[in-house]
Amino acid sequence: MKKYKCKLQYDGENYAGFQIQANANTVQAEVEKALSTLFGEQTKIVASGRTDTGVSAKGQIFHFESDTDIPANKIPFALQTLLPCDISVLDCEIAEDDFHARYSAKSKTYSYKICLTQVNLPLYKKYYHYPFKIDINLLKKALDKLCGVHNFKAFMASGSAITNCEREIYNITLTELEANCYEIKITANGFLYNMVRIIVGLVLDIARGKLPIENIDKMFETGDRSYGGHTAPPEPLVLEEVFY
Repeated sequence: MKKYKCKLQYDGENYAGFQIQANANTVQAEVEKALSTLFGEQTKIVASGRTDTGVSAKGQIFHFESDTDIPANKIPFALQTLLPCDISVLDCEIAEDDFHARYSAKSKTYSYKICLTQVNLPLYKKYYHYPFKIDINLLKKALDKLCGVHNFKAFMASGSAITNCEREIYNITLTELEANCYEIKITANGFLYNMVRIIVGLVLDIARGKLPIENIDKMFETGDRSYGGHTAPPEPLVLEEVFY
């Protein structure tokens, strides 16, 4: 029995998140169904982490075990006709026995796209349309304050059982892709439930003048979500890369 490491790309628009759920279509269910059909036996996968409903991924990583005779580099091509067109295995390789897609991960990068035009742009449906005038310099300052090691309890949605909320954000970049359209990229050693979407909603509300920038420190100090802003929608969020 060999262990395989795969890179997965998917558009999350039509799925109730990554993780298998009862009575809902998920990315994991589609991938496991395709692998099981290909190998002729039930095949389970373990991913680097779950993504929520509507969230997409360019570089999700998962592993599985199999005694298949199909060469690893041929598996992505064999899966193309078995997977829906919005899910694709980009590459596959034999992994070390101690590799674990989730526990071996050192950091991840997520991206989030924002459109600041006053009118809706139909061809930018995967951008967050935020039709308010914002201070870009203030947005950058708010993002900079989030870097480093902090208690991100106030940046986690309710419903999570996680108790250790300390995370380290290594880097945050803000890039203007074109006029009034921006991309935020965040790299950290881990992310809490809805953490990126809460960060985006907070910094946009600060840059708009709706909240003071000092609320970031209050959220770190108190763990109180009420100091935060709104939670940005899931569709513009993309898991870019997982680092090992």
